[in-house]
Amino acid sequence: MADRLRARPGDGPSTASVVRVALTLVGLAALLWGVWISRTVVQWLAIAVFLAVAIDPLVGLVRRRTALPRAGAIVAVYVLGAVATVVALLVFVPPLFDAANGLVSAIPQYIDQVQNSSLVQRLDRQYGVLDQVRVQLLNLLSSIAGPNVAVDAASRVVSGIIAVVSVLVLTFLFSLYGPAVRRWAEEQVDGPARERMCSLLDGAYKVVAGYVVGVAAVALIGSVVASTFMLIAGIPYIPLLGLWVAMMTFIPMVGATLGAIPYVTVGFFQSWQVGVAALVFWAVYQMIENHFVQPMIQRRAVRLNPLWIIIAVLVGTQILGLVGAMVSIPLAGIIQVATQVWFRARHEERPAEGTAPPQDDEPDPGTPEPSAG
Repeated sequence: MADRLRARPGDGPSTASVVRVALTLVGLAALLWGVWISRTVVQWLAIAVFLAVAIDPLVGLVRRRTALPRAGAIVAVYVLGAVATVVALLVFVPPLFDAANGLVSAIPQYIDQVQNSSLVQRLDRQYGVLDQVRVQLLNLLSSIAGPNVAVDAASRVVSGIIAVVSVLVLTFLFSLYGPAVRRWAEEQVDGPARERMCSLLDGAYKVVAGYVVGVAAVALIGSVVASTFMLIAGIPYIPLLGLWVAMMTFIPMVGATLGAIPYVTVGFFQSWQVGVAALVFWAVYQMIENHFVQPMIQRRAVRLNPLWIIIAVLVGTQILGLVGAMVSIPLAGIIQVATQVWFRARHEERPAEGTAPPQDDEPDPGTPEPSAG
């Protein structure tokens, strides 16, 4: 017994194993540090990948209808997108400007309504609410109207132009070379490993494409339904508020609430009945969207437990901010697909229950052969 418990020279990890694990951890830490310091570029890459996957069906359609090469089809899709953007600007920008000007002109009236309300007057007498609000507004205006406002605005505009151009170029390259890179990756493996890689890539493509198209469809439906309600309820500034609802839909978890805040607020300024009606509409439509619209549109794309969705959004927001929150759900879906492929492969490699493992034909050298007699 003592001999069994006595440590042998070969027990424990070898020096090479320890060095290998340490180098792996150092490399992983360096990779994470590099991702963190270049998170802006990572955001551009993530957006470009999503856009490349989103336009891929349209690129395929253009190639089938026109017999153009892939690069020409991508350029054609870009031209169609630019034309659609210009038409949308010509159609929607004037109403948006009118709605924005009307909302800005009505803000003083809304402020007077708030100041003259009995609730605010009572709170002001007890806690000095109005004075505190005035101080905060003055501080905000002084920070906005600082000496470097023009420089900051110009730098933001230049940064925005660089970001847009970079994302468009990266999207073009991902869309152009994506199929070739996939074929090269598939050629590096054979047999079951190749089948698993194809299954993983197909599942990831379906997740990203389904999520992008699904969220865009949900945003369009939500904007149209909210605009219809505002038209019926008599809430003004419909183009601006409807566009806000569509934009906020792309933010997971809190997008619908952020989209509803402006039109609910304007509804209460119209009358308390309209405000209550807006609240009721928001609650009812949220239930319909969560239980019917989104499952119907995305039932073939991302199927995640709500707990994993919350965790993914929180982690993505902490790492990459708003862009991280937007891409976290499809990334979690891709991780889920990879996990399913891995477990399926393990299950296929495991021998069936109740069957004996394969035996070698050669006899065990430790057992004597039967005698001839």
